[in-house]
Amino acid sequence: MLALAGALPAAAQQPTPPREPPPPAPASVEPSHPEARPPPPDSRRAPPQLTDEDREVVENLELLESLDAAADLEVLLELSDEK
Repeated sequence: MLALAGALPAAAQQPTPPREPPPPAPASVEPSHPEARPPPPDSRRAPPQLTDEDREVVENLELLESLDAAADLEVLLELSDEK
């Protein structure tokens, strides 16, 4: 590949200046592709319904988070009593 670079004329070897990005389109201009438009708010999918097992997992996670927070508070109380 390097051998090919030496065979090119000097004009072809010069680096091209970086191109500037095109200016942003005004906000009032609609995108040209229909796929680029966001869907109307009423056509968005509703969140999936949770199964009983999913609800139980969420409840257990919330319980673990509250126990973790309680343990943190316990440590803080112990540290404040030591002072």
